[in-house]
Amino acid sequence: MRSVDKPLLMLAGKPIVEYVIENAWLQVDTLVISANRSIEQYSSYGLPIVQDGVQGFSGPLAGILSAMDWCSREKSDSQFVACFPGDVPWFPEDVVDLLAKDISNNDTEITWLSTDGQLQPLFSLWSIHLLVPVREALAAGVYSPMQFIRSRKNKLLTFNDSPSGYFDNLNSPID
Repeated sequence: MRSVDKPLLMLAGKPIVEYVIENAWLQVDTLVISANRSIEQYSSYGLPIVQDGVQGFSGPLAGILSAMDWCSREKSDSQFVACFPGDVPWFPEDVVDLLAKDISNNDTEITWLSTDGQLQPLFSLWSIHLLVPVREALAAGVYSPMQFIRSRKNKLLTFNDSPSGYFDNLNSPID
């Protein structure tokens, strides 16, 4: 997408991020946006904006850490951080509930999705107690959420035969 901020691209008359916000907001108590650019545009949504505290481009794992940091400061009773990718406008309205079933029933630290054969590590639910291990992983050069997830107690949930359009990553103008 030529380094454009994909969540701000227009889709059927509104930015992709608005679809994500509308659906994610129904599933969580508090919603924040993780962004390192276009801050003014994201601020127009009236949600807290968290920026990476890690220097350089450290990828989505740094954004997850920033959300965990924010929750530990602002929402001290938070036990989990739900993650939604900014380039997937449509997903089920109960995805967090489904992820929460497996994370609360055993000692799983992270639950995440596979949809119709595609791994979706950014549709995930993270135990807040992972704040220090995530920080340490980033300091050690681990930037991939999937690499970190696989190093911890995790549960992969599989969704097959999703409704058309659900979980579609918009990665090109054709998409």
